[in-house]
Amino acid sequence: MTTGTPGRTPREARHRRLLAAGAVTLGAAALLAVALVAGRGGTEPAGSGPPAAIASPEATGTAEPTATAGPSASVPPAPAPTGDPAVLTGDPAELPPGLPAVALDGTAAVGDGVTGTVESLEATEGTATGPGNVAGPAVRVTVRLANGTAEPVSFDGAVVTLAHGAEQVPASPLDDPSARPFSGVVDPGDSAVGVYVFTVGQDARGAVTVSVGYRPGAPYLVFTGAAD
Repeated sequence: MTTGTPGRTPREARHRRLLAAGAVTLGAAALLAVALVAGRGGTEPAGSGPPAAIASPEATGTAEPTATAGPSASVPPAPAPTGDPAVLTGDPAELPPGLPAVALDGTAAVGDGVTGTVESLEATEGTATGPGNVAGPAVRVTVRLANGTAEPVSFDGAVVTLAHGAEQVPASPLDDPSARPFSGVVDPGDSAVGVYVFTVGQDARGAVTVSVGYRPGAPYLVFTGAAD
């Protein structure tokens, strides 16, 4: 008796048909997906790719702003003042320089219109009327200052000094009753007189120098000669 493959039941045959149909359906779906991708040309939706790189300033040629340098720590010195050439300032700790000396009977000019003369040198006996004053032989000096400028000039700051002897030792001023220092304002074309008394021994009057500064900072008018 010959034996063969056992026959399939109707249920098994139907099951196999369903499996075969499912495989065909899956294959068709796969083919459809491939066709869709191929139809789009492999492109991706806009904005789905990586973000574009931001260009650096070097790449675009745009220079980054640079900080502006601040002011220098060292301040250049201010320019020297340019005033009247006759008024020499120099070092404020030093007295203004003197002009070339003239004779005691001469006229000295500052250079700005103001001139000076020594009207008289008189031997006198000084009177001690204040602290530090010592009575004794003295010289009374009378000086005239003339305003040759076009404006009123104040002589309130005028200074008169006297030096004597071979070494030109400064003489001590005396607060003598006859002394009348310069003061007030002098109009153009007018003059003023100042009287000063200095302690000077009789043996030291052979060479005296009278210096007159009519205002602070002005060069001194210088007069020199013998007082006796």
